Amino acid sequence: MIDNKTKSLCEVTGQEARELDKMAIILSAKHQAIAQLDTQMIQQILVEELEELKQIQIVEKMRATMLRELSLKSSDLRKSAMLETVLGKDGAHEFAAAQSNFRKSFARVISLNGISRALLKHSLAFIKQNIYILTEGGKRKLVDRKA
Repeated sequence: MIDNKTKSLCEVTGQEARELDKMAIILSAKHQAIAQLDTQMIQQILVEELEELKQIQIVEKMRATMLRELSLKSSDLRKSAMLETVLGKDGAHEFAAAQSNFRKSFARVISLNGISRALLKHSLAFIKQNIYILTEGGKRKLVDRKA
C-alpha cells in the first residue's frame, strides 16, 4: 500500500516529466523557426518557452517540498535502499518508474537544447558570412547613414 505523500510525489514527478515533454515540443518548433530564420516565429516560441519554464519551476518547487516532507534529499533518489526505507517497497517501485520517465524527458530536453545552440551558431555564422559578402569584405557599407 502506498501512502498519500508517496503517491503525491510520484504524481508530481510524472507531472514534471509531462511538462518537460511539452518543452520538448516547443524546442522542436523552435528548431524549425531557427532553420527558416523566421524571427517573428522565434520570438513567439520564446514567449511560449518562458511560460513553460515557469510551469516547470512551479512543479519542481512542489517536488522539492514533497522531498523535504519525506525527509529525502535529491541525492537519496539514486539510492534504492533509502527509497524503500522511506517510501516502502511499492512506493519505491512506483517512484522509480516516474523518475525514469522524468529522466528520459529531461535528457530529451537537454539534447534539443544542444541542437538549438548548434542551429543558432550556424545561423549566426550564415548571417555574418552574408554581411561579409554584401559589404565586399568590409569595403562597402551595408547601410548608408546619409540617405
